[in-house]
Amino acid sequence: MKALKAGFPLLFLLISLPVLAPLASASTATTGSGSFTSTVAITSVRQADGNTIIAGVETQTLSGFLSGVRVAEGIQVIHPDGTFNAHDTGTFTGTANGRSGTAVITGTSTGVGTAGAGQLVVEQGTAGLAGLHAQGTFQPTFTGPTTAAGTYSVQFHFDP
Repeated sequence: MKALKAGFPLLFLLISLPVLAPLASASTATTGSGSFTSTVAITSVRQADGNTIIAGVETQTLSGFLSGVRVAEGIQVIHPDGTFNAHDTGTFTGTANGRSGTAVITGTSTGVGTAGAGQLVVEQGTAGLAGLHAQGTFQPTFTGPTTAAGTYSVQFHFDP
């Protein structure tokens, strides 16, 4: 019985910790959106197992919530059935929600032919973009062999 009595205050303390602990003070996520155009300078093309693998440097101009230029390196794999998947990471320089700085934007997409859909993450901001966290979707359409245009939408917040 003594062990039970001695353990009761500890149990109460453990149960109370979530109530007594301060709550994190992250800001509420907000939606931002806009459009982009892209041009890719192809650095290599190779074939493997019927797939065409294209590496390049993308220069992307963004407007809307994100307003500025992103320069990214990436790879696109075009499969024999016409589907593709792509991944790139690059540095964005400009403004987000009126704050200036740089941030890393990583994107991953899939699609068929000239249309696709993807996910993006914005992080590692500097200057006015320090503390920016965003994730969302984008819809690229290839407008030429090395060009694309599209729209994006993100949920974002800045650390307090």
